[in-house]
Amino acid sequence: MKRNLLISIAIALLAALFASQNPDGLDKVSEVLGISDKGTEDSAIMAGYNIHFLGMSKLSTIAAGVIGILIIYGLFLFIGFLMRNLIYL
Repeated sequence: MKRNLLISIAIALLAALFASQNPDGLDKVSEVLGISDKGTEDSAIMAGYNIHFLGMSKLSTIAAGVIGILIIYGLFLFIGFLMRNLIYL
């Protein structure tokens, strides 16, 4: 299980190096529909796949990816723990 986590982090590190600064599909659609300026990203913790205090850099994108992976990994561990314990109730 730890090996899968390390592989996921390695993929996030490599993918962040090739991340495009151009808008993704959802951003592009919101621009085409003219609603992109109605919402704000400032309140999000990792808005734009970046960590605010690290600025708009590759390091910021890498950190956001790794933190996202760790959050999802922890969430699934917690769900697995709950499911394992609820089965035996």
